[in-house]
Amino acid sequence: MNIKRIEELLAIPETSERCERVHDEVQPVLLQLMDAFRAQYGGLAPELQGYQVHTYEMTLRTTMHDARNPKYAPKKQDTDIGKRAFIELVDKSLFQTEIGVLRLEFNGLEKQFKIIIPSSFYPFWVAVRSQSNEKGFVDLLEKLDPEIRIQVADKEGQFLAKDEWITYLQKAVDDKRRPWFHIGILIPFAEVASEAELMESIWETYTKLQPIREYIQREAEQHALSLKVLSLLNEHHDDIPLTLYGKTYDIKFEEAYDYKSNNRRQKFGLYEKGQLVADGMFDQYLRDPYEVLGIFVNGYGHIYTNLRQLSTETQYPFPWPWYITKSFRYHKQDGKDINKEYQLKAFEALAAHDFEVRDTSFYVGSYDTVLGRFKESAAEVKKVFVAAALLFADISQMITLPRIDAASTQNSQEESLEDLAEIMEEAYEHNFDLSVIMANIGDSELTYSPSIIRDFHLNLVSLEDKHFVILNGISGTGKTQLCLLYANAVYGQPRDHINPYVKVIPVRPDWTDSTALFGYYSALEKRYVRTPFLNALLQAIHEGKPMFIVLDEMNLARVEYYLSDYLSAVESKQPVQLHTEEHVTDVPQVLHIPNNLYVIGTINVDETTHSISDKVLDRAFVMTLTDVDLDSFWNGTNPKYKSALAQEWGLLQELHGKLHQYDLHFGYRTLNEMIRKLYVNAQLDPGIRMEPVEAVDRVVAEKVLPKIRGDERIAPLLLLLNDWMKASLGEGSESLRHVKRMREELDRYGAAQFWR
Repeated sequence: MNIKRIEELLAIPETSERCERVHDEVQPVLLQLMDAFRAQYGGLAPELQGYQVHTYEMTLRTTMHDARNPKYAPKKQDTDIGKRAFIELVDKSLFQTEIGVLRLEFNGLEKQFKIIIPSSFYPFWVAVRSQSNEKGFVDLLEKLDPEIRIQVADKEGQFLAKDEWITYLQKAVDDKRRPWFHIGILIPFAEVASEAELMESIWETYTKLQPIREYIQREAEQHALSLKVLSLLNEHHDDIPLTLYGKTYDIKFEEAYDYKSNNRRQKFGLYEKGQLVADGMFDQYLRDPYEVLGIFVNGYGHIYTNLRQLSTETQYPFPWPWYITKSFRYHKQDGKDINKEYQLKAFEALAAHDFEVRDTSFYVGSYDTVLGRFKESAAEVKKVFVAAALLFADISQMITLPRIDAASTQNSQEESLEDLAEIMEEAYEHNFDLSVIMANIGDSELTYSPSIIRDFHLNLVSLEDKHFVILNGISGTGKTQLCLLYANAVYGQPRDHINPYVKVIPVRPDWTDSTALFGYYSALEKRYVRTPFLNALLQAIHEGKPMFIVLDEMNLARVEYYLSDYLSAVESKQPVQLHTEEHVTDVPQVLHIPNNLYVIGTINVDETTHSISDKVLDRAFVMTLTDVDLDSFWNGTNPKYKSALAQEWGLLQELHGKLHQYDLHFGYRTLNEMIRKLYVNAQLDPGIRMEPVEAVDRVVAEKVLPKIRGDERIAPLLLLLNDWMKASLGEGSESLRHVKRMREELDRYGAAQFWR
């Protein structure tokens, strides 16, 4: 083994040559070392023969070929790939879980030979989740040999002393970072001795790493058992009948899919005779750091359970009974403890539906950790979960389940949920670090470029005392969704999570003054009439957290009329006068616009809207969203659509490209709705469904053509559409008939529109 030669190969400046030489000359050295190590010490450590070998070779080959491809070569010029080489032993004996137990690495960047265990952040995150966990981890670190080093495997590559590790873990959790760690011995290239001495160092390090390896192994075993539980639930996706309050429904499940890294989902819908009553999902957090199962209904999480206790319980000789503890977490109002009221009614409802209840817990099923299965079927367990979540959603007025028994309707709540704070199943902590926001948004299935996210972020936060942004663009380009996505990213929530610090308020055409936002005192009713905007504003003042308010379609009314008090208060720093009534205690007489209020307006420009005055424009950042990324939309869509609608999607792509030349293309909303109709058509029996081309013709005539109108400037577009529809949709297509008529009207009257 020539260490100088290895160092020279790792330092070759040209990427493709470096990767090829490292693949052909350095990786074989590592493989020989590992084989010799396993052969020499397999008797002392028999487990070595059971591990699988993982190498860096595939990455090296891929990078080598990409660096020689003109399409990808520029991106590979500054890569660090090939500046290191490694071989690793991996334990793959656990269910859906891999553990790296030993890695040998020549690192040309650090000029060191590494004998390490590479580990993700998650096993050590567990160590700081509780005092008992932390104590056990401290005991482990005390046993660790002082020669073992702990390196953070990121660009900085900092080293941690043993007494710094826990503090670092806690800060990384707060900063929402999940770095890997390299734990072991690092030998400078200059000190690498003979192969025999190196073999002895590998064995000594392997022995010294035993406490860390056992710790990771124990955590991985618990993780694998939890994944087994989730796998049993995911395997089931057949329909289940369900009766609630005397009415019969069907629960329809989709197949489980990976939503993002460490997050798997299985969606379901509650249907009555084909009509969707409520939708929901089994949201599975595979590493947070534990494995958590959440049951959502209409976007709200109603059940959360940690799977570790279930999957690792071994003290019982029979299947372990799974009880879920449920509590309600709403803010109290008017001195009334709404949480206790909901708790009481929820468990009354569970008992009435033959649930087995115990104090504030209810029985789901029994799990056998030895056999790795439930006593009940997966369908029975999931039915209990869904039924309980639906009952909780009904009790808390997030949905309304009809009752066959009229007397039971007296159990409905008198209070409106709009007057309560949103559900708080977990703490909401905000973070305006753009890199963190980008990371959260990066896992979203929506399609916004980093430049749009960055610009939106800067527009919102650059003025510390005023946050007002207007989003302009064609209908359906995701203006409102951008607001929701960004706000949830600030709070570290999934993009479709119902966030209590985001309020979408539709603007009405009859808004003529500031009472539409700030409410008013009713002399007749002797009370202050509150509005959603005022409620959100008071919540922002009370809690001090960022509150995002989206004024949807804000130019349906004259913005300078209803927004005048807000704009004046923000600009002058003076309070808004709400009322002068001493007996009104739930609304202050005056209030200041807080700095944690973020107002975003969305606008469309058509014959139903008003222009925005300079007074408003001078006080806002205005962004225009026009781009529609079809590739990203299709890549992120549900796999069931991709497999069923390949032909239809190709036609829609062609049409979109032709319309885009004239800025008359359609947005994500229209795309999504057309895709869903096309999919439902494709699921019909062959004898009654439309053929793909006919189905596309219908959705184009119904969703795209109605928006096309104009004067002679659209003549080239109509001609283009005429030729495309004739070739792609056929001479008898409905869309072609409309386009021909519009061309005739354009020739005759100088203007054309879809409507007659």
